Amino acid sequence: MQVKTDIKRLMLEITSHCNLHCPQCPRFQEDGHLQKFLTPDHLDFNVLKNSIGDHVLSNLDEVIFEGDYGDCVMHPQIDQYIEFFKNVPLVTIFTNGSIRNSKWYEKIAQYSNVEIVFSIDGLEDTNHIYRINSNWKKIVENVSSFTKSGGTAHWKFLVFKHNQHQIDKAKELSQKLGFASFDAVHTNRNFFNKESWPVMIDGEYQYDLLISDSKNVNREKTSIIASSEAEKFNCPGCNKYWINTLYINHKGCVLPCCMTSGVTWSNGMSDRLFKKIIGNLDDIDLHINTVDDILKSDFYTFKLYESWKSIKTAHHICVWHCTKH
Repeated sequence: MQVKTDIKRLMLEITSHCNLHCPQCPRFQEDGHLQKFLTPDHLDFNVLKNSIGDHVLSNLDEVIFEGDYGDCVMHPQIDQYIEFFKNVPLVTIFTNGSIRNSKWYEKIAQYSNVEIVFSIDGLEDTNHIYRINSNWKKIVENVSSFTKSGGTAHWKFLVFKHNQHQIDKAKELSQKLGFASFDAVHTNRNFFNKESWPVMIDGEYQYDLLISDSKNVNREKTSIIASSEAEKFNCPGCNKYWINTLYINHKGCVLPCCMTSGVTWSNGMSDRLFKKIIGNLDDIDLHINTVDDILKSDFYTFKLYESWKSIKTAHHICVWHCTKH
């Protein structure tokens, strides 16, 4: 049994607020309505600050502000979070770039340990097709302010059929705007083996999102195992990437990884299974416990690892994403 004790990487989803309506985002149901059990919340900075001991903080190599259900730049205390982690070697922020203004990005650029990954999926005429409600002019202004002030920026470009012809032009623009890197990413996992996704907003159909058919982009393979392979399940525990990583979501729950975030607030059958493995969500809640106490809880020292012994007791998220097969 390997227990998470030597935490090197901390992943934070500090808010479930977002200014966009991306069609495949887990914030929304397939009909475009906000997930029934998801409430817009911010994780109060003081809750995190008071729950992380100095030895945990000083041991960190990397902090990642990501957004599974929200954009971290929406958090009203994001500046306090960034200042708190100023001595961590690397702090990475993921954002759509159309939140806040150029002055804020200019200020954040002064932190030499901070890098920002801008999720921009196309150019002015296409980015909004997936990043619904994004503001192209503001994105360009914010990126320019950040890079011109010395900040390190990376462009993450999700490839769909409507923007696949723009990869070269986007890469060229990335160089003009001062990006340190440009990454075109094709993923088909959210299409669930279909070629299109009907974009819905509050129950109203808008248009179809089409999967890329470009042969020049590497396709990301899904990791879901077929039911016929279920008996091959033999999970050795969190893989090397996750073993020294903790994930904290906007509810203040300390989790093994980002894949398990939704199970803490949703109420489906599979989510109830995960809550059964935990025993009591209070045991992993930063509002009640410190990070050290949570890592010493039954969930982290025993229950999670026991659940991996059988396909019948393991949570489907663990099976789908971390099974070696």
